[in-house]
Amino acid sequence: MKNYLLEIGTEELPPKAVEISLNYFSQKLPEIFKNFFEYDTPENIEIFGSPRRIGFLIKNLKEREPSQEKIIVGPPAKVAIDEDGNFTKAALAFASKNNIPVEQLQVIENEKGRYIGAKILIEGKKLEDFIREEIPPLVLSIPFPKTMKWNSSGVRFSRPVRWIVSLLDRDVVEINIGSVKADRYTHLHRFMTEPAGRGEKKEIPEAMQYKEITKLGFVIADFNERKESIKTQLEGFARTLDAQPVIDEELLNEVTNLTEFPIGILGEFSPEYLILPKEVIITVCKVHQRYFNFERDGQLLPRFLAFSNNSVPDRNVVKNGYERVLKARLEDALFFYEEDLKHKLDEFYPKLRDVQFHQKLGSLLDKVERNERIALLLSEHFKDINVEDMVRACRLSKCDILTEMVKEFDELQGIMGMHYALKQGEKEEVAKAIYEHYLPKTADDNLPQTTIGTVLALADKLDTVISFLSIREKPKAAADPYGIRRSAIGIVRLLVEKGIDIDLKEILDSISEEARKSRILKFADIEDNWKVLFDESIIPEILEFITGRFVSYMKDKGYDTDIINAVVSTNSYNLYRNYLKIRTVQQLKKNPQFTDIMTVFKRVGRIIPEGFEGEFSEDFLKEKEERELFEQFQRIKDVYSNEVEKKDYEKALKELLKLKPYIDRFFDNVMVMVEDKRLRENRLSLMRMINRMFKKIADFTKISV
Repeated sequence: MKNYLLEIGTEELPPKAVEISLNYFSQKLPEIFKNFFEYDTPENIEIFGSPRRIGFLIKNLKEREPSQEKIIVGPPAKVAIDEDGNFTKAALAFASKNNIPVEQLQVIENEKGRYIGAKILIEGKKLEDFIREEIPPLVLSIPFPKTMKWNSSGVRFSRPVRWIVSLLDRDVVEINIGSVKADRYTHLHRFMTEPAGRGEKKEIPEAMQYKEITKLGFVIADFNERKESIKTQLEGFARTLDAQPVIDEELLNEVTNLTEFPIGILGEFSPEYLILPKEVIITVCKVHQRYFNFERDGQLLPRFLAFSNNSVPDRNVVKNGYERVLKARLEDALFFYEEDLKHKLDEFYPKLRDVQFHQKLGSLLDKVERNERIALLLSEHFKDINVEDMVRACRLSKCDILTEMVKEFDELQGIMGMHYALKQGEKEEVAKAIYEHYLPKTADDNLPQTTIGTVLALADKLDTVISFLSIREKPKAAADPYGIRRSAIGIVRLLVEKGIDIDLKEILDSISEEARKSRILKFADIEDNWKVLFDESIIPEILEFITGRFVSYMKDKGYDTDIINAVVSTNSYNLYRNYLKIRTVQQLKKNPQFTDIMTVFKRVGRIIPEGFEGEFSEDFLKEKEERELFEQFQRIKDVYSNEVEKKDYEKALKELLKLKPYIDRFFDNVMVMVEDKRLRENRLSLMRMINRMFKKIADFTKISV
């Protein structure tokens, strides 16, 4: 078995470029080398990435990929074989073109007819040849957001390539990238080995020795190993402080990709800065300095941990430098904080008119006013909500955007609004809602805890989706600059995880009706003339978009695609109820008779012709089995409908299961598609009534068994 090592040495890569490379190699390598693996195991591939190098080690490779038999099809047999059974010029030309001996030609039959062809053996490529062909285009296809040219080759990469290691066991496999030729020499840590600035040039005798040699040269090439080193140091320093580290996953990944040999340096700042909200200090440390913080019992400590990529004789020199820079940043933040507190939040409200939300959607003030109208419509579905407080929170919700602190740190949007509101005597629920109306910001972010925060979050995200889809701004596969997809996912999570029993279509219809009545919820065009763009014509597109995010959300939760589609296809837009239905039908799968149950239920739906319209009359029930089925249907339908209305889908399904033996007997003994038109339509109408009842939960015809 063979082992292949590739290392691309570069000038310092941005952390994002390292992350992109790691993800790209993880995705592509298993597919590219699949024909060469001796056996399938996750340990086949190790991927490396640090500021100065990206690459991988692929193990357990065969020297050659398996040969494959391939059928080459030529001209039709009637053209290639004459009346005497001899090959014609067409057949001979085909054989010559493909280097096939005439004696290997044969008649091949496929769905299109009889043809002349041949079975040929395509010899598998040698591993070394495969590497030469596939590795350079693989490396150059890494999807960096920005690339550069650095020499006359014209090749583009995230940063200039300085060396390449390409080893198949002990042998160099020659590849070129941007006129840089591969050999067996790497460069160790830039500052901790000599010469400083370049790092020691070190030979890699054999591919499997790479990690050991680089680690001895103060390079931890493996991302996860470096990340674990950083976490271990954070936790160790936290124990000495009797505290807990504030570990931000995004910051942790960034610092991991900024260092090759991370060395933690503990620093401190003046306790006087603890007057600032802790989110401000954490953000200053993260955004400007890439420092980690510590807290004890929820209170921030005036300590931080920075990570250096270099070991120096006197760490105090580095520590003092870190502290000086942080002091200046915190001094700025304190100044912003004190200046902002000189102004009431609501003083900024009319000034939102001067901040453009979008040229076709008016100002930020227009956005807030739309949010308020939608929130008022939503509030009718929430008991015990203080509408006056909700309106107050909505009007203050975007005001902190104009504060000095948020201008400097836009990550603190909403957080500073909450703190300033509390400082200025606003009610606690109003203040919390200012922060919570942005939640959830990501697919796994926290949800609002207050009722007002929940309603405003839903209103804000609904307006975003409605507004941008109305002006035909849709997110693209790789880009969502206005956060439309993120807002739709937020809507799904709020409705499902907060258990909000609201039909989206009804809400959108209400918003559309509101848009007709007032300028609010109308959108400005470029010339600032107002016109209604949101009306009922866009509602199906909005519902489809949000439903698409709901389907993805449920798949991510592990529910079966066919069950999700069976519920969604009933055109119910109450996402919370749809979630409960999917969960209940998924539970039904544990029933040993699930396949039989689904087969019977699907039979009811499938026998009804598309577009069938007919009338049912009890007078036309001729057979005992159809009368019994109808009587049982009459007995359960009200109970079933009540359970569905109460959202107790488990009990509702139990009522449905009572129909199964009657449906079985019906299909075993009653011919539905009889010649008598009236009788046939009556039986189909009975099936349609039962199927409509089924569809209050799901379209069972779409469930695979």
